[in-house]
Amino acid sequence: MPADYLPILIFVFWAVFIACFSIIVPHYIGPYRPNKAKSEVVESGKLNYGDARRKVPIHYYKTAMLFILFDIEVLFFYPWAVLFWDLKWYGLLAMSVFTLLLVIGFVYEWEKGAMEWE
Repeated sequence: MPADYLPILIFVFWAVFIACFSIIVPHYIGPYRPNKAKSEVVESGKLNYGDARRKVPIHYYKTAMLFILFDIEVLFFYPWAVLFWDLKWYGLLAMSVFTLLLVIGFVYEWEKGAMEWE
């Protein structure tokens, strides 16, 4: 029974080896040219300024959550499309209900103004 797990163990070993190799080797063979611009602390493409506990506009977070919500829901269409002919009418009905709920949620968010930037 333990011999059945040998390919998985080899795969994990190679994955860890490649990950460590790709992190450690560039440190030694890459060029080292430090300057002031490279040592600046940058977060989300913007330089930090002021207090870290400043207020952040909620529009960014609402847009990000809506994107993740609708993006992940759309990912459910892929397995359905792969098994479309096996699911027959039941699969079509189930995906129609799912799509209807997705569209209702999208229209609700649109009507609430969650996708508008002011």
